[in-house]
Amino acid sequence: MKSPHYLLMCPAVLTAWSKCLTALLLLTIFFLSLPELVGQTSSRQQLEQERVGLEEQINLTRQLLDESLEEQKSTVENYVALQNQLEARRRMLRNIQQQMGILNDTMQIISDSISRLTTTFESTREVYFTQLRISYLRQLTTRDWMYLLSSGNLNEALRRYLYNQQFRSFIERRKTELDSISNELHLKKELLQQSLSELEELQKRERSTVNALNRDLRNQDALLNALRGKEQELRDNLREHERRRRELSREIDRLIAEEIARRAEVVDELPERAAEYERLSGSFQQNKGKIPWPVERGIIQSHFGSQPHPTLRNVTIQNNGIDIRTREGAMVRAVFEGEVTALVSMPGDQKMILIRHGDYFTVYAGLQTSYVVRGETVRAGQELGLAGKDPGSGNHTVHFELWRGKTMLNPEDWISR
Repeated sequence: MKSPHYLLMCPAVLTAWSKCLTALLLLTIFFLSLPELVGQTSSRQQLEQERVGLEEQINLTRQLLDESLEEQKSTVENYVALQNQLEARRRMLRNIQQQMGILNDTMQIISDSISRLTTTFESTREVYFTQLRISYLRQLTTRDWMYLLSSGNLNEALRRYLYNQQFRSFIERRKTELDSISNELHLKKELLQQSLSELEELQKRERSTVNALNRDLRNQDALLNALRGKEQELRDNLREHERRRRELSREIDRLIAEEIARRAEVVDELPERAAEYERLSGSFQQNKGKIPWPVERGIIQSHFGSQPHPTLRNVTIQNNGIDIRTREGAMVRAVFEGEVTALVSMPGDQKMILIRHGDYFTVYAGLQTSYVVRGETVRAGQELGLAGKDPGSGNHTVHFELWRGKTMLNPEDWISR
């Protein structure tokens, strides 16, 4: 009967134990760090996507402001754009600081993983060199062929031969394990160095964003002081703007009421049209939050609903939709498939287009030109015309509204972010 000591030192037993322990150690290190690293990477990716979007918004707002400042315009619209710019920069700063926090946590996870791998490496190396010394000493005292020839019988010779093979295999596996852990350590250290470089880049962005934020704050104060010096002019412009807005609202109310009545007549005469209306309504509803913007690039200058005036105290303004400021030559596009039910000329040689999408309507006002006609069926993304210049501010602005029947909806709840 073999002694427990013999069984413990037997190469077959050692090999099995070594494979199990090494695999267990590596798997433990891997699974301890993997969930945290995956979670951190996913959060970083989301934040980075948000940062890229904010950077695009800031660049566009900066371009629009630069164009106005070249013409020495101190307008309420520029003040609002600057406020949007400030908010975007604050969000950018929070974004960068969140990314830095995640990166610091990631670096700590990697450092802990390196420490665990280093401990495993040292332990494995110690066992490897111990067994290597034993093998070397055996070779000095007894040659393999002499060890086999000294066997009492053929079975014993076979066992000794298998013992030698298992012992060599055990040492080779230990060497492979050492190489594997060494490679993993090298990769982790490279990842740590990469994270350090990313952290340095984020710190540079943070400093740049803080400087830009302080500059915009100074510009905002200067612009506000300039606007306060012409309050009466602002009030006159606001009255004119509100007059035009009321005219537009009355016209939209009338057109939508006519379309609702026309639909009832059409469905009575052609019942099959009801299914098409239902299909369009359902499809539009399912795309809530995913509907594209009516312009490719722009910033929301005025939001939906009741809101305080940006600079005039105790003045409230009402917006039935949103005003999107864009660049000269910007193309206005249909946000969804539907039928052009109205094309109206507005004061200032501008156009307004009403498109029906089943029970829903979209309004595009302030167009310089129109490329569609009443009764035309349009597809999502089809060009409707060019964005026009607002008579009051001189900026290229598109007024966009969204209705369900006679109920106004907030377009920002429907368009994609």
